[in-house]
Amino acid sequence: MSVEARTETKYRGFSEEALRELSLSRGEPEWFRERRLEAWRIYEQTPFPGKKDEVWRRTDVSMLELGQLEPFAELAARSEDLANLPAAVRPAVEGTDGRGGLLVHRNSSSGYMHLSDDLAAKGVILADLGTAVREHPDLLKEHFGKLVTPMDGKYAALHYAFFSGGVVVYVPRNVEVELPLQSLTWSDRTGLAVMPHTLVVVESGGSLVLVDEFASNDEHGPAMANSVAELSLGAGSQVKYVALQRWGTGVFNFSNQRAAIGRDASFTSLSVVLGSRVTKSWVDSRLVESGGNAQMIGIMFADGNQRFHHHTLQDHQGPNGSSDLLYKVALTDHARSEFSGLIRVHKNAFKTDAYQANRNLALSSHARADSMPKLEIENNDVRCTHGATVGPIDEEQLFYLMARGIPHAEAEHMMVEGFFQPVMERIPLEAVKERVRAAVDAKLSARAR
Repeated sequence: MSVEARTETKYRGFSEEALRELSLSRGEPEWFRERRLEAWRIYEQTPFPGKKDEVWRRTDVSMLELGQLEPFAELAARSEDLANLPAAVRPAVEGTDGRGGLLVHRNSSSGYMHLSDDLAAKGVILADLGTAVREHPDLLKEHFGKLVTPMDGKYAALHYAFFSGGVVVYVPRNVEVELPLQSLTWSDRTGLAVMPHTLVVVESGGSLVLVDEFASNDEHGPAMANSVAELSLGAGSQVKYVALQRWGTGVFNFSNQRAAIGRDASFTSLSVVLGSRVTKSWVDSRLVESGGNAQMIGIMFADGNQRFHHHTLQDHQGPNGSSDLLYKVALTDHARSEFSGLIRVHKNAFKTDAYQANRNLALSSHARADSMPKLEIENNDVRCTHGATVGPIDEEQLFYLMARGIPHAEAEHMMVEGFFQPVMERIPLEAVKERVRAAVDAKLSARAR
C-alpha cells in the first residue's frame, strides 16, 4: 500500500470502543483483550501529570491533543520481499550481511519478517507481537507487562490499552545469537499514535544483540509515539540492546525501558536519541540478583526547539553488582535537555560498585541542559559515585584546530564527532552506526548554514 493510497480509521481519540475494535481486528484471544481493558480502566482513573509532579515539572506536552490522534492504523498485508517496502525504509534494512534476523513494522502493522534458519532451529523466536500472542501465548502470559506495567503512569497505561506492533524475542537456555537481530518501526502517517512493544526474554546462559529502531520522515507530525521495552535476563546471560530513535520533528515521544538482570548476567543498553519534538524517556536497569552488571550508554543530539527529557535508574537489589552509566548530550539552537539519574542501593546490596556520568555540550548560548544525578544508598559497604558537566566547546581546542587551517565550522564538527565517538563505537551494526553518523552530520551541517 502506497503512502498516497492509505485510508484513515474511523476513530479519533482514545475510547473503549476503539480499543475493542483494535483487538478484534487483530484476532486477539479474550485473555489478551481483557488485559487491554484493565489497562484502559487504569488509564481513565489516572490523572494526567502536572507541573506539581517533580518528574514532569520541566516537560511541556500541552500541545499534544490526544483527542485528534488516530489510536491505530488499519492492518496491512505483510510482504515477503524487502523491495515492496516503502522507498524511505529500504536503505535502513536492505542487505543481510552481519544480521541474524529482521522485523519491520510500518505504522501499526508488521511489514516484513526474516529469521535465519540456523537460529530458528535452535529455538530462537523473532516475531511481531500479534503473531506471538497466537503462537506463543504461554511466553506472553509469563512475561508481557510484568516489568513495565499499566501502573507506571498515565502514558504507560495508555500504551497497554492501545499497543499495536512491536517485537518479541526469545533466546533459549545456553543459546548464543552470534549475529545481531534488528527491528524497525517506521511511521509515515501524520496524526497517528504509534505504540510498539518490545519483549525480550533471554534464558540462562544465552546471549543476544538487538537493535531496535524507531523512525519516520522528518516532516512527519503531529503524532505520538508511546513505546515500552521489557528485557528479562536469566542467570549468566549477556544482552546488548540498542534503541535508536529518529522520529520526525513533529512527534511527541514517550518511551519506557526496563531490564531485570539475573545472577551474574550482563546487560548493555545504548540509547540514541536524535528525533522528535519532545522525548520523555525512562531507562531502568534492575540488578535483581547477585553479581549482575549493567552498562548504560546514551547519545542525544537536539537542535531547533527540540526537548529531550531522560530519567535513568540503576537499581541495585542484589549484592556484588556493578553498573556504569555514561550519557552524552549535545545541544544547539534553542534546544533543551533534562537528565535525571538515580543510583539506588538496597539494604542487602553489599559490595555494589556503581558510577554515573552525564556530559553535556552546549553549541549555542540559547541551548540549555539541566543535569540532576542522585544517589539513594541503604548500605555502607558500597562504592558509588556520580558527576555531571555542562559547558560549551573548549575555545582553546577550537583555536588549536583553526590555527592549523581548519575552518571554524569544520573544526566544531570534528570536536562534536570526537565528543560522541567513544559511544558511537559501541553500536554493533555498521549500517546503523553510519545512519547515526549521517544524522549527526546533518544536524551539524544545518547549524553551519
